[in-house]
Amino acid sequence: MNSSSNWLRGFAVRGVFWRQYLDWATVNIPFFLYPVFHFFMTLFFFFFAGPARRLVLGHLAIILPGSSRAMNYLRVFRTFYNYSWTISEAAIHKLNKEEFAYEIIGADWLDQLGAAQGAIVLTAHMGNYDLGAALFAQKFNREIRLVRAPEPDQQTAQHLSASLEKSGEGAVKVAYNSAGALLSFDLLNALRLGEIVSIQGDRLDADLAEIRAQLFGKEVRLPNGPFVLAQVSRAPIYPLFIARSGYRSYQIIVREPITVLRTGRDREDDLAQAVEKWGRILEQLIAEHWHQWFAFAPGFLSDERNR
Repeated sequence: MNSSSNWLRGFAVRGVFWRQYLDWATVNIPFFLYPVFHFFMTLFFFFFAGPARRLVLGHLAIILPGSSRAMNYLRVFRTFYNYSWTISEAAIHKLNKEEFAYEIIGADWLDQLGAAQGAIVLTAHMGNYDLGAALFAQKFNREIRLVRAPEPDQQTAQHLSASLEKSGEGAVKVAYNSAGALLSFDLLNALRLGEIVSIQGDRLDADLAEIRAQLFGKEVRLPNGPFVLAQVSRAPIYPLFIARSGYRSYQIIVREPITVLRTGRDREDDLAQAVEKWGRILEQLIAEHWHQWFAFAPGFLSDERNR
């Protein structure tokens, strides 16, 4: 019974079957048929990934106030289509070692990050963040520790971890976030040893500690882990985003580092100031690249009426 359940789970929306199928298609389908492949796969998931479709639809109503519901359904399709391309191009990089063009916005800050002795990259579920980690590791010849939300399927988690580590040629290490303290101590030690840690900070996953923020005039719950980690380690936070700009072409967008103060007066106020800065940056990037904000999991928008 268990083996049967595990086999069926592989065909779920986030099951390992679709990742394996993507790998097969990347190797066996001619590149000029990629647009057709992505269109039909997007159409399939647009209808069968109902929870993700409804979440994106709710987000768009907030990001683009006054937009019509009919137009937002088309925007949801566009978002799914972009997601199909980004995970496909990550597979292309992993399996075929194809070259990718990229433009750097905020090059000085990226150079600072590349030379930093311990820093936190704070990013979002936007564009091709997995490919971005591999490109960063190659450009600066540095290891990067990528913290991800736990996958619902263990086989999918194993596949993703192996893919990321292969894409980064061993320089990308994957850690899965959890409510336990062990990972926090591990990341703190990594920062003190001068490593780079990358965390997604645009939604709250599982039972992690939260901090409140404002996005587009709505209250949201964000993970407080990156900010507490920065405060304790004194490591700077570098907001960094990877946006797809065309076929095998990306923008690496880096914003001014955020320092989490330790004034000694009120720890929560110090954290709140850093979170407010992150919220303003995140809101701007989401507004500009709403079609690449892949917030498919529930729990980001705290007020159910916003969805």
